[in-house]
Amino acid sequence: MKKVILLLLIIIFSISTFGQKSEFKLIALDSTWGQEVIRFPARHMDYIGVGEIRFPPKRSWIKPEHPFFWSYTYAWNINVNRKIPEKELEIALVKYFNSLNKVDMNAATDNRYASAKMTKTKKEKLTTYFKGYVKTFDRFATNKRIKLNVLIESSYCKKKQRTFILFKFSPKNFNHTIWRTLKKIKIYNHLCNNQ
Repeated sequence: MKKVILLLLIIIFSISTFGQKSEFKLIALDSTWGQEVIRFPARHMDYIGVGEIRFPPKRSWIKPEHPFFWSYTYAWNINVNRKIPEKELEIALVKYFNSLNKVDMNAATDNRYASAKMTKTKKEKLTTYFKGYVKTFDRFATNKRIKLNVLIESSYCKKKQRTFILFKFSPKNFNHTIWRTLKKIKIYNHLCNNQ
C-alpha cells in the first residue's frame, strides 16, 4: 500500500512540475533565445497569469552596436475574459516599463517616466492587432531615453476566458530588416485549446 501511495505522489508531483514549466512556454522560439518568466500580478499590474520574455541570442539586445539592440518579444497569458482596448494596453506598457526602470508610477515628472501610444490596425476573428511605440529609459546599456516601436497581437480565447498578448519591441523603424525576424515570432497556436 505504501508503494502505491508513493507512486501516486510521484505521478502527481511530476504532472504538477510539468504543468508549471509548460505554463511559461508561450512563445514559439528555439532555446538560443534567452528567457525570463514572470508570474502576474507583477510590474504594478493586477492581471493574474504568466508572462514570458524572450531575448535574441548572445544577449545582443543589450549591446547598442548590435542590430538586435533592445529588440525582443514578450507574451502574456492573463485572466482577462474580454478584448483589451488601446488605452488599457498603453497604461499596462507604461506600468511595465516604469517598473522595469524602478520609476514610481506617481512620479510623472521623473525624466525616466514611460509613455506609450497604440493604434488598432486590424482585427481577425478573436485577434486584434496594434501598432505603436513606447518612450522609456534604457537603464541597462545607455542610461538615455529610448523610443521602442511595438507590434501587438491580442487574442481572446473564449473557450478558456483568457487573453494571450504578444508584444514585439525594437527601436528600429518598422521597415528595418530586424522586423522580418520579429514579425515571424508567434505564440504557440495550441494555447487556447490546452490551457
